[in-house]
Amino acid sequence: MPERMRLEQVDFHWPGSDRALAEISGTIQEGVWLAVIGPNGAGKTTLLRLLAGLEQPKHGQILVGGQSLSAYSSRERSTLIALMPQAIGPLFDLKVHTVVEMGRIGRYRFWDHLMRLQPSHRHAVEEALWATDTLDLADRNFTELSGGESRRVLLAMVLAQETPILLLDEPTVYLDPGHASDLLNRVESLVREQKKTVVMAYHDLSTVALYCDEIWAMDRGRVVMSGTASEVVLDPRMKELYALDFLSLTHPTRQRPVLLLP
Repeated sequence: MPERMRLEQVDFHWPGSDRALAEISGTIQEGVWLAVIGPNGAGKTTLLRLLAGLEQPKHGQILVGGQSLSAYSSRERSTLIALMPQAIGPLFDLKVHTVVEMGRIGRYRFWDHLMRLQPSHRHAVEEALWATDTLDLADRNFTELSGGESRRVLLAMVLAQETPILLLDEPTVYLDPGHASDLLNRVESLVREQKKTVVMAYHDLSTVALYCDEIWAMDRGRVVMSGTASEVVLDPRMKELYALDFLSLTHPTRQRPVLLLP
């Protein structure tokens, strides 16, 4: 499969902090759903911020399409990579449809700002709202939404960007089981049918084992295990990483491991 992203000996340190990423190398391919797992403070969110170009490595480099990520303009990055963060700052009572339209900013021509959204933009926004079951929220103020509703709107904003690479930071936080399942199935269809590349920071080991193709397990800023989802979650070192014991069963239809925690 073609390569989408490559990390070469990436190091990163927050100013005045011991938290860091160290010597992270790896390849992320087209049409692959990669889960980044690990205990709190392992560096998962920091890694996603680096992959999104929001932070720059102190050493090493991240390549996208064979070119250093730092060589792309912010506008170019926004057409290649979309990040769904755990939370976003104040939006000053913006309507939901306006929040989702923000995902299209990187694709505007200058004069698009002076007129209504072009048909292609409107279609992308409507498709994203429909896919996340948020059409009925379009005229609501974003700040009035519940936690679960706001997560679905943020996913809609990401989908509206129509990028080949999606970065998702704990995307199902606050979602009820039905909407969480819908979101994961939607992401799976993007990977399988549209060959999107997805990198997802996530805590639920059974979920990543069922849905994801590959896993990078992180601990204290380093990738300590990597491989297929089944290989990593069944690795004996996982019990050490999370300081807990668990049993493994096989899912009856997906034929992948499901972990039972004590």
